[in-house]
Amino acid sequence: MKNYIKPFLIIISLSIGISVDSLAKPIAATLTMGKNKQDFPGYVTKADDNNLYVSQFEDGSAAAGYSLASIHEISWREPDDWKEAMELWNRNDYTGGITAFAEAMVSYKGLAESKHPLMQDSIGAQAVFYYMECLRRKGKFSSMMEPYLKVQRVNLGAKWQDQIRLFQGWSHLAEGKWKPLNLMMEVYEVKEIEIPGIGDFTVAPNELPIKPEINVHHMAQIAFLRARSTDELSNLLNVELSELDPDSDETLELRQKLASQIGVMRSKALTDYSRAFTINYGQERGLALRAMIGSMKLIKRMPNFSTNFVMQKEAHGIAKLLNGISPSNMPAELSDLLQAPVDPDAGK
Repeated sequence: MKNYIKPFLIIISLSIGISVDSLAKPIAATLTMGKNKQDFPGYVTKADDNNLYVSQFEDGSAAAGYSLASIHEISWREPDDWKEAMELWNRNDYTGGITAFAEAMVSYKGLAESKHPLMQDSIGAQAVFYYMECLRRKGKFSSMMEPYLKVQRVNLGAKWQDQIRLFQGWSHLAEGKWKPLNLMMEVYEVKEIEIPGIGDFTVAPNELPIKPEINVHHMAQIAFLRARSTDELSNLLNVELSELDPDSDETLELRQKLASQIGVMRSKALTDYSRAFTINYGQERGLALRAMIGSMKLIKRMPNFSTNFVMQKEAHGIAKLLNGISPSNMPAELSDLLQAPVDPDAGK
């Protein structure tokens, strides 16, 4: 094997007194170093906040540490297994992506947590992010808990941070923490006081929009998470309402208050479910399908669904849309919605 690392690099490594064995799969890279900014090819095995560990050999053996302060630039050669993982991601093969990015997290973990600016957005750090995204898009929310702790530690730049913050919302969903999730989503919504005409029939309180500067792909997630948390919290209030004596004058005021709250919350949840599967034209298929299913289940739970033709027609329309997109994902308990409802006023 040809020796690529010049004596100049050897002197630097000895000066900081570090020599380590490979702790990660080696990645071919070119280091630009020294006052003359010379290029030195090698195989990077790991990095910490101060040093980069480089081998002269393709197998990563006898890696030695070099001060990151002495390096001007690192040009990475993209490994074949990483290219394959990204190809899976780009063709929406999230099942294959889960496996590929899980392997990449292990192979390149030695690069992930270095906080040095030169190590920002390394493939070791990206692997954690894409692994979480594949889990999320496949609906494996409970499996996101452990990597969520990791993704907060890795060195990823600003463009990744909005989605990383939303990962916390998905972790709340996985744990059924509906109140914290709902409160978290309030950060993203336009407040009532900021909307002219609210309360005067211009904008209904249940239709509070999401801040327009947010990326539409993130908007869809926010709408779904807000819908799901609002939906679940309304169910808790409905349980509380059902436990009150329906014939007692003493509970009348509380029953009326709860019924009103439940109605507004369910209406808000329906609006947000609709946003979730339309706001980015359903580009994230799994999210759109989950939002459609959530919407249909909520409509069927409405007290007057069995007699309300408008509700039945809305649910039927969503059912036809979902069945047309992905018949295998139509839940059996919602299949009756594929039958067109009969207008009770037809022929009158």
